[in-house]
Amino acid sequence: MGGTMKQVVLAAYARGNPKPSDFRIEEAPVPAAGDGEILLRTLYIAVDPLIRFSLDETLLSGASRMELGAVMAGPSVCQVVASNHPGYAPGDFVEGRTPWAEYSAVAPDQPDYRGPPRKLDPSLAPVSAALGALGGPGQTAYEGVVNAARLKAGETIVISAAAGAVGSMAGQIAKALGARAVGIAGGAAKCRALLDLGFDAVADYKATGFADQLKAALPEGADVYFENVGGDVTMAVLPLLKRGARMPVCGFIAYYGMGMEGPGPDRLPGFYRHIMAKGLEIKGFAGIFAGQAGLNAIAGWMKEGRIRFPEAVVEGIEAAPQAFSSVFTGHDHVGKLLVRVAPEA
Repeated sequence: MGGTMKQVVLAAYARGNPKPSDFRIEEAPVPAAGDGEILLRTLYIAVDPLIRFSLDETLLSGASRMELGAVMAGPSVCQVVASNHPGYAPGDFVEGRTPWAEYSAVAPDQPDYRGPPRKLDPSLAPVSAALGALGGPGQTAYEGVVNAARLKAGETIVISAAAGAVGSMAGQIAKALGARAVGIAGGAAKCRALLDLGFDAVADYKATGFADQLKAALPEGADVYFENVGGDVTMAVLPLLKRGARMPVCGFIAYYGMGMEGPGPDRLPGFYRHIMAKGLEIKGFAGIFAGQAGLNAIAGWMKEGRIRFPEAVVEGIEAAPQAFSSVFTGHDHVGKLLVRVAPEA
């Protein structure tokens, strides 16, 4: 194919929240597909928060660590341009973990920890949904609500970061199961969007009356707290949990930029008091365990019109550093935030 392309490389390890200046855009030759490989044209990049775990100078947790000067990588939707592999043909749409680059050459028989690229059926939904409702965020929401939390009809679930890709799906899955869903989000616009998605009540953590809003939304307490945030939000939720409440821990984005210890005061003693006094059940989980069963259930609810998949799209690979950084500093988007690198052919 020849020619050059743009790619995003790591210029500096993140100190706290990532900044656009931690990355740079470089030109590189377009790769060729070798034996057993496929050449992919990147269509969408997902700026997932968990990528942050690979950007610490010292590996603290997560599956990998990026080296300075390396090309960033994460979930993407691509289209096959050329194929030297019998399982893929030019024109196929796939989802997988690829570099943040306009093109990439991938060997499906030598996959990374996420496995070989997953072929997509564009007749089911827009291919971008493979990075949201019909991808990792959907699987994560399903695993957290259905398996980790064991949510039942008639129960109440409260969800932090509810306007995000996982949180917005978790609330809709809860409604599909017959539960009451309460969302926590930042800003009036996001809260209105959650009500439009079918949440029963919302609380704005940026509002001065957040604690009162949360109490009003949970007059009888909550059976489940779907944890995405940590920090002050979690401390406000804990007193409102019922005895024996379940707390699936999906994330703790308030602490992603910290090491093993954060700044004071130390609120761990109060956290333990709530665990003991209320008999809380706390469970960490990984969304990939939901597998195809979770995706099948979500696809069925989508066909029934019970689940929608809001997306926010920014244009061009040059926008990836700013988009990724905004995940940690706040933005006005609802649902899955994507970078569109190229249009579908």
